[in-house]
Amino acid sequence: MLCACQYGSVDKEKGTKDSDSAVIHIAVLPTEECRPFYVAQQRGLYDSLGVVVQLDTFMAAMDADTAFMNDQVQLLVSDSLKARYLNRITRKDSIIAIITDTLRLSVMTGKPTRIKSISSLKEKIIAVTRNSAVDYFADQTMDKAKIKREYLNRPQINNIALRADMLNLNQYDGAILPEPFATQCEEQGAYRINSLKAPLMRVLVKQRVMKKQKQDIQKIIEAYSIARHVE
Repeated sequence: MLCACQYGSVDKEKGTKDSDSAVIHIAVLPTEECRPFYVAQQRGLYDSLGVVVQLDTFMAAMDADTAFMNDQVQLLVSDSLKARYLNRITRKDSIIAIITDTLRLSVMTGKPTRIKSISSLKEKIIAVTRNSAVDYFADQTMDKAKIKREYLNRPQINNIALRADMLNLNQYDGAILPEPFATQCEEQGAYRINSLKAPLMRVLVKQRVMKKQKQDIQKIIEAYSIARHVE
């Protein structure tokens, strides 16, 4: 389900066209946090509310950020730390959050490493993505283990699927992953040594887009609210 819509795809059955200026593009990732957007599309909620939506799926948050900053998409599923970062670097417009929800992340370690607790993370290699809640969670994990943050090696692997695959192939000690990737790695033998479940997820929009398409965006918020309660 989460991979149903790919970046740049057109939902022909629902009449969504890239050339239609009324289309609202939403940058999503194949993660649990984005599930309500996919459910809303599959259940026809956008159609019933009279809003035309295209879900553009990215495997790397950085690519989604770039599309958002370049106005290729109007909404971005992200997190509160990334929102602050994007607001610092933008010069054209301020960025606001229209939806807040729960973000789930886990520190996963490879089975061969035998790292089963955060106390063993000193000088280990844990793959992350920068300027985001992932980096923040890495800091919090090191603080919890009472280890200096700089003692954690953090290669940046932006593509989520690649980050998970490299963990399964034992190419580094561990990785911080969202769901369902964390659970999938756990099923293949990885260890879950720390988890985060916090209200850090954000859906972002630029102020000028909000003013221009306020009614449609409110319908998207309504569809999200309905879809998040659908099993």
